[in-house]
Amino acid sequence: MQIGIIGAGKVGTTLGKYVALHGGNVSGYYSRTGQSAQEAAQFTGTKYFQSLGTLAEASDTLFITTTDGEIPKVWDCIAAKDVQGKVICHFSGSLSSDVFSNWEETGAFACSVHPIYAFSDKFTAYLNLKDAVFSVEGSREALDRMQGLFCLLPNPIVEIPTGQKAKYHAATSIASNFVVGMVSMAVGLLEEAGIPGQAAYGMLKPLVENNVASIFAEPAAAAEGKAAGGRQKAYQGCQQALTGPIERGDLQTVQKHLQSFCDPKWERAYQAVGMLVAELAEQKHPGRDYGDIKKLLEYGRT
Repeated sequence: MQIGIIGAGKVGTTLGKYVALHGGNVSGYYSRTGQSAQEAAQFTGTKYFQSLGTLAEASDTLFITTTDGEIPKVWDCIAAKDVQGKVICHFSGSLSSDVFSNWEETGAFACSVHPIYAFSDKFTAYLNLKDAVFSVEGSREALDRMQGLFCLLPNPIVEIPTGQKAKYHAATSIASNFVVGMVSMAVGLLEEAGIPGQAAYGMLKPLVENNVASIFAEPAAAAEGKAAGGRQKAYQGCQQALTGPIERGDLQTVQKHLQSFCDPKWERAYQAVGMLVAELAEQKHPGRDYGDIKKLLEYGRT
């Protein structure tokens, strides 16, 4: 497999470095911005291509690592060339391989790969990429051909249905961006309570980190199974990690929380997420009645 990379931003530069370090063959880079492509090629020890056509000729696999909006435009340029038998792969989290319109007619094979990972810096992000899960979808032929690369990488590979890409991406966004939004809301509330921003972050840090660690902790039974030779990973999960007034059924505290909000957006966010927490609490404690708390969260303060 000879991989040509179109786009020399954070994702393209990181992937080129990462693949090369694990023994993959990277032809080099093409980008509308020649300087960025030259920079990426130098960093990865590969070649800078001055045209898309020459990169395509030198590669049997093309990675499109541009922004989502540019992917269809790049595909239109690629599809006009001889791509018979080549694998065309983009790295968007939200778009599926369906973005490659009429790919069957070109003789190419289409797929997408999405590392569940925050590409923060294009010169250092490759260092921790080994911890990321790669989700993949697309034509069977393309994914079979990509196995040659996947076998070189230490990353877990999870195949998802092409028609479920938007739902998949919503899940990853919630677990990433939405968590940041909720922490921002918590910091804002502490600031309203008179606590400076940096102090607020310091107060919340152990709380957030311990909760996340609790969700992804191994339950005792799983740890014992692992010691006995079991290999399947298991996590404690959200139900067991759940704590707080909603889980305890503390109606008065939840009422006070709702009455404390000055920003209607924050109140609505509390109600929506609080309802999810209440449903999770019901699963954890099927014998408890959470009806009053759910009614309060649905209709708001009284």
